[in-house]
Amino acid sequence: MDNTQKEDIGNEIHDRILHSIAQDKRRKRNKRITFIVLGCTIFLLGFFMYANKISLNESMSIHQPREFTADFNQGTYTQKDLFSSKTNKLILDSNSTQAIYQNKSKNLTVLNIAKLDLSNKDILNIKTGVGGFYKVELPDGSIVNLNSKSSLKYQANYMEDRYLTLSGEAYFEVKPLLIAEKKAPFQVKTELQTIEVLGTAFNVKTGNIKDETLLYEGRINLKNKTGMLKKLFPGDLAKINEGSTEVIKLNEGEIEESLAWKDGYLYYNNRTLKHILEDLQKYYDFEFNGKEVPSEYFTIYLAREKKLPELLQLLEKSGDISMQLANNIINFKK
Repeated sequence: MDNTQKEDIGNEIHDRILHSIAQDKRRKRNKRITFIVLGCTIFLLGFFMYANKISLNESMSIHQPREFTADFNQGTYTQKDLFSSKTNKLILDSNSTQAIYQNKSKNLTVLNIAKLDLSNKDILNIKTGVGGFYKVELPDGSIVNLNSKSSLKYQANYMEDRYLTLSGEAYFEVKPLLIAEKKAPFQVKTELQTIEVLGTAFNVKTGNIKDETLLYEGRINLKNKTGMLKKLFPGDLAKINEGSTEVIKLNEGEIEESLAWKDGYLYYNNRTLKHILEDLQKYYDFEFNGKEVPSEYFTIYLAREKKLPELLQLLEKSGDISMQLANNIINFKK
């Protein structure tokens, strides 16, 4: 091999080395670029997801209905949405500039929607506990007498549809309302029925398996869950369950017994002691063994403002029974 050949081979090896070095540099540079691009992509993706989450939360916060609960039994006022819940002490006074105040001259508790920063979908919930009873004025001037252990809900756009949801027992005094020169319906929905009225007075009592609706005056249309429609007339009592509706006519004494609670009284007309005690559990915190209750009947008119021991003494005097109350449990003596 002459010197020229050796020189050519050396040059070729040198070129290959330089080419290999250049390729290695390109690979490292491309690798660094790939890492940079990947890092930027992850950063941008994370930033986008975070910004989108904030936007989504803000959007849901804006459009998610809030629920405002006035719990008269607990003495609290709670504002709750999808992300938070805030509870304050419920202070009731006669200051009509407050969102919730008492009109003592009319014996009313008033929820002033205009004083709350509400959207149309926000919900107002009025709750009463054991022994609670409140007379509430709705935005249209209608009156609701809300009995113990009950809840009444309606949306802030109540004046557009006059639609309420009830659990428990309430007596409604519905004020007629004209919208666009037409009588606006007033609807009450329970688990088992929907009641539609124009202007009337009626009582609704919900239960686990049965609802009872008593019409005092006016007319109402009643629809159960199967779509069956009933028209009630004054004195009609509708008993509604999952599959059927039975309507019976009550006499004046039976109507008085059914509605005495709204005037602060408890009226029992020829009722068993067990029935009376079960009803009293709506207003007083106590327990008893139903199997031990004497099978006696009573007709008695009680003021609900009395303490439970006083009521039990009145029952004892009205019949040949003896009851002892200890630790919120009633025991019966032979």
